[in-house]
Amino acid sequence: MDQKQFRVLILHYFLIGKNTVQAKQWLEKYYRDLVPSETTIKRWFADFKRGRRDTDDAERNGRPNEVVAPENIEKIRKIVLNDRKARISKERVDFILYELLTLTKLCSKWVPRLFTVDQKQERVDDSEQCLAIFKRNQPTGMFMSICDSV
Repeated sequence: MDQKQFRVLILHYFLIGKNTVQAKQWLEKYYRDLVPSETTIKRWFADFKRGRRDTDDAERNGRPNEVVAPENIEKIRKIVLNDRKARISKERVDFILYELLTLTKLCSKWVPRLFTVDQKQERVDDSEQCLAIFKRNQPTGMFMSICDSV
C-alpha cells in the first residue's frame, strides 16, 4: 500500500470524526507493519483541519528525476556488465542498480541479486561436474581442488 492510499484512509477517518489515536489503532489493526508513523498521521490530520482535501503529494522545488529514464538504465547496465568493478556511487545510479536492475555489490563487484534460468542451470551443471570429480577421487582420500580440475 502506498502513501497516497494511506492518506485517503486517514482523510476518511478525519471526515467521520475520529482522532489520530483511533486512526492509528485502526490502521495498525489491518495493515500492521505498513502503517505510517504517528507523527505522519498527526501532520495529515492537521492539514485536513486546515481545509486540505487533496491526498496527492504537494509540488516541490528541485530538479526532476531525469536519471531514472529507460535509456539511462540501459547505459548503466552496459557499463556495469562491461566492467563489474566500476566505481559508481551516485544516489540515483545506486537506486537504478539496486532497485531497477536488481544488482548487489559483492566483493567490490556488481552482481545480479537474482539469477536467470540459464545462470541457475549453469550452476547446477557446474555443481554436478564438481560432485562427479569428487566421487571419482574419493577412494584415494585426496580432495581435488575445483580450480585445478576445471
